[in-house]
Amino acid sequence: MSTSDPELSLEGLGIAAAPAPARGRWARASLVLDWLRERLTTTPGRLALASALVVVGAACFGVLATGAEQSRDRAVSSARTGTEPLLLQSVHLYTALSDANATVATGLLAGGLEPAAKRARYLNDLRVASDALTALTRETGASARAPAALATVAEQLPIYSGLVETARANNRQGFPIGAAYLRQAAGMLTGTILPAANEVYATEAERLSSDYRTGTASASLVALLAAIALALGLLLVAQLYVARVSRRILNVGMVLGTIALIAVSAWAVIGLVSEQNALAGAQRDGSDSVELLSAANVLVSRAQGDLSLALVNRGTDTADPQDFATVIHTLSTSGLAGRIGPGFASYHAAAIRIQTLENSGQLEGAITLAPTASDISDALNRDLLDRTAAAQQRFARAAAGASADLSGLWLAIPLITTLAAVLALLGLRQRINEYR
Repeated sequence: MSTSDPELSLEGLGIAAAPAPARGRWARASLVLDWLRERLTTTPGRLALASALVVVGAACFGVLATGAEQSRDRAVSSARTGTEPLLLQSVHLYTALSDANATVATGLLAGGLEPAAKRARYLNDLRVASDALTALTRETGASARAPAALATVAEQLPIYSGLVETARANNRQGFPIGAAYLRQAAGMLTGTILPAANEVYATEAERLSSDYRTGTASASLVALLAAIALALGLLLVAQLYVARVSRRILNVGMVLGTIALIAVSAWAVIGLVSEQNALAGAQRDGSDSVELLSAANVLVSRAQGDLSLALVNRGTDTADPQDFATVIHTLSTSGLAGRIGPGFASYHAAAIRIQTLENSGQLEGAITLAPTASDISDALNRDLLDRTAAAQQRFARAAAGASADLSGLWLAIPLITTLAAVLALLGLRQRINEYR
């Protein structure tokens, strides 16, 4: 019987043949490894490997350096044109509303028609608050908290101003109910509107802090230095090997490539360090000062509002005197009083005299003395606003410097890195061609 009979084959008997061992793939891999080992035993093969490593080092440097520069540049740009201006708008919103409350209470204190200067100041505060609210609503970030808080301010502010106008109308006619409307307006402002404005401020302050952390983070600088060490290290090792096998000290292409890489590395490091220092200065001397001075301004306005509202209520108010004591304690213990300057002591002394007269039942004497405290408070507010504007200018200058420190790197890093790699490869190629 023929063994080639298909009926007697394993397939014919219904028995599947076992798959052949997968030696093909291992054989191919073995051939590749053998080829690589053979290549690496020759000088041209080692030079080709050096070329590949130089390209890898240059690519790593280019990617990491560009990433570090772009990360810093985005943070600086965001702080300079986005988060810090929005934080300033939130400061304007809160400060203007707080000052409006103090101004209207002081203006209506004596009864009748309030002084024209107080009325103009109150209306200006409302305009500033409305403009800030519009800017924040249009440009605020994607945080879920800010839009809801801004909506609260937008809904409640017209109601507040309406209550103030009602209080003003009644006060001008000598009706005591005007004080009740003023209390209601002040309660709405301090209980609903200002907390919402503070929520907006906290959101923008958090976003600005995030930009500062990104713009001054040491991780990007460490990554850049590591990439420089890798790229230059590979270039130097390759040059040492070329010098040994070619008996030549210098390879022009590789030397030029190394110089180009050193130049762009120095530019990148100096740029990132300068940007980091400038942005830190923008925070320290600019936005941090803006926040502290604005906080002092708000507390001074709040204290004056408490003092005036207590007098408007003619001795029946206990909440505002307690809040006044809290505000003065905060200013004295937080260090903000020192930022305000010697005028704070004068204001505090005048306020104590007014409260002493009020507590002793001498309301007319307290009301007569009230303009003195109000004038000191106004002077303090003006000075704090001027210093806040100066701090904002310092921020703008430092932030512009931080942005300028990174100028051109976005293009220089990839172009000069590519040039360095090409020059090094040309130098290596010249040596490889000598063995053909």
